[in-house]
Amino acid sequence: MPARQNWTREETLKAFALYFILPSGKHDKKNPDIVALANELGRTPSSVVLKLGNIKANDPMRKGKGLAHGSKLDAAVWDEYRMVGDELTAEAMGLLLDSMDRSNNLGVTIEYLSRELPVGKDRRVVATTRANQSYFRHALLENYGRRCCLTGLGLEPLLVANHIKPWRDSDPATERLSPENDLLLNALHDRAFDQGLITIDHNLRVVVSNTVPRRLSEGSPEYDYLWAFQGRQIAVPGPFRP
Repeated sequence: MPARQNWTREETLKAFALYFILPSGKHDKKNPDIVALANELGRTPSSVVLKLGNIKANDPMRKGKGLAHGSKLDAAVWDEYRMVGDELTAEAMGLLLDSMDRSNNLGVTIEYLSRELPVGKDRRVVATTRANQSYFRHALLENYGRRCCLTGLGLEPLLVANHIKPWRDSDPATERLSPENDLLLNALHDRAFDQGLITIDHNLRVVVSNTVPRRLSEGSPEYDYLWAFQGRQIAVPGPFRP
């Protein structure tokens, strides 16, 4: 049996980038993206899946079980991410993109970045943004049990990851991707929140803006979709309280 080959920092960062993109349910040895990275690294798909599990075990935003015995390097990568945020994500995505380019040249099909990306510096920026958005959404779905925290709607195409503190004002290492800086809302109430028509108080109860017409009879859209939720407490089934 060949000796086990330890993962390098560069290899770990490639897996870290892929982890940011894939939801937990896609950590499967038959997943085309995992197969592509495994081929490029000269490892088995099972070893990549195990690495993703080790990375998840150190993820402060998901609280997944993962694997209990990850390497010190996995923990060190998360420590570095907490210090530099998007800077590390960009480095990791650049390494992963280079790997996937080589895999494509070998005829391996990949899925996670199937849409066209611009070349050059913009390519890394776009890919990093997509990775961050994917990770944030996956973490949110897990924290809220894949349901709107206000209505309980569970149709994922209609669920929106909403930042409480705007992205541009959030710390890239501690706030931008934190489930504590989020609400998982359906598309209508996400828009209402962004426009200031509703907000959430410190007791996690809905407050409707006085700018919304006070048509309090049931059956009016203003009542059924907004005023009916006045004072209702949102649901937070996961470990992270907004």
